[in-house]
Amino acid sequence: MLFIILVSIAVFSVILLAYRRDHYALLIFGMGASLILLLVGIIIYTAKTGGMSEAQKVFLYFSSGIQKRLSYLIFPLSRLGYLIAIGRYLFPLFLLLVALNYSMIPLVRRCRKWWALICFFPIVSLLLYYPRVFYTIVRNRFVLQRFLMTAMVLWIVLYLLAAGVLLLHEYASVTIAYYRRQFRTIVILIASMMLLYLMFGLQDPIQVYQLYTTEYMWFNGMSYANPDIPLWMWQGMSVLIAFSLVLGFWNLREYSQITVRENDRAVSLERKFDTASMGVSVFVHSIKNQLLAARVAYKKLEQELAKPEQDEKKLEEYLHLLETMNDTMLQRMEELYRSVKSSYISLTPTSAEEIVRLAAQRFAQKYPEVSLEVLPVPQVLLLADSTHLTEALYNLLTNGYEATVASGRPDRKVALAVHDERLWVVFEVRDNGCGMTRQEQKKIYDPFYTNKNTNFNWGMGLYYVCQIVKSHLGALRVESVKNEGTSFFMQLPRYTPRVDTALQRRQSK
Repeated sequence: MLFIILVSIAVFSVILLAYRRDHYALLIFGMGASLILLLVGIIIYTAKTGGMSEAQKVFLYFSSGIQKRLSYLIFPLSRLGYLIAIGRYLFPLFLLLVALNYSMIPLVRRCRKWWALICFFPIVSLLLYYPRVFYTIVRNRFVLQRFLMTAMVLWIVLYLLAAGVLLLHEYASVTIAYYRRQFRTIVILIASMMLLYLMFGLQDPIQVYQLYTTEYMWFNGMSYANPDIPLWMWQGMSVLIAFSLVLGFWNLREYSQITVRENDRAVSLERKFDTASMGVSVFVHSIKNQLLAARVAYKKLEQELAKPEQDEKKLEEYLHLLETMNDTMLQRMEELYRSVKSSYISLTPTSAEEIVRLAAQRFAQKYPEVSLEVLPVPQVLLLADSTHLTEALYNLLTNGYEATVASGRPDRKVALAVHDERLWVVFEVRDNGCGMTRQEQKKIYDPFYTNKNTNFNWGMGLYYVCQIVKSHLGALRVESVKNEGTSFFMQLPRYTPRVDTALQRRQSK
């Protein structure tokens, strides 16, 4: 069973690193690699020493034949002990680095330059357990050995506890269900790897270096080959760990796909917009049709005015038609101008409350009869171009309301909420409209794509929103269920003004 777990960790770690290719994946790969080194060393060691119960043989080797083959491997105890030591002391280091990188606690983020200090204990431990150093300084000095074993367990437990606290605090601090579900996969994966590490990682490799002494057994009372654990406990722990690892890696792959899809989407959108001559032609053709229709309406209006007796009803109809066409063309030209001008962004400190107020005000001007639900807005700042960001948020609100109209529901609901997610400000627009399928969600950001009436919409709205959010160094997420509703999340970096301590001292004097 342990072979399957080791192979799963190796395969999933490599796939995750090749698929995601960022420092998070590299750290998780380091966790997996160090855990594999630890367990491989223990498997070979226990195969050579023997004296195991049938439960351990089933758990470690599947059969006695595999154990015998491993026992014949030429692997000196000194190298075997150091292999176990490398896995034992690097796993807590990578685990704590993963937790620190995921943590959004301001104090932790401000002390990034001091993170290198956590490498001190693992490096010292690896130096002391290097075979030449160990046999020169530590061997046969049992008081020093007992001190080392206690010190090693102490810092390992502290690292594990610190990482666990940071990850649990991060998970508890996430208020948006969408992000909480994503981070849960990481917690499950890390918890399963920690459980597997705790089964063997607290044992000291001194027992490998000094195979023929009893001092270690006298001090600790346990060894890697502990025959007292019953078969059902091995089987239960194996199934639990294997299930957690597979579930964690699988969900983390899904979580990683979000980032990959966003990067691919950004590249794809740029290519589509750069090569959108067909879409521009459609736009020009549509404007041309509007102008031709306006010319026809103008001629009819001219003919009606030339009559001795004009039909006021027809005159009003033609005037209204001309006005509608003119407004439509102006609106579409304005949208095209905004999409072209979106590359010019001026970021200044702006309150989230101000963005919400301006967007809600614009929405009320277009739909005065609609009651927009605006949840309480936290007092947070962000660097934003208020004009563009307001327009982007207003666009999402308009799309949300139009989706509720298209659904035909009598209880149309559009809500706007702002979440203070530590380093991020997240604007959420949710509706109870018709929702979208996965296939539709893949197309909604494409320039010139729309599933609405093309006389009034030409598919640049969400592309514009996506570009604005990207220019604010943020991310745009969507969560939608067909026939239930949609939620858009604009995740933008939070702005915290720097405090000039020198100025404060002068003012205090």
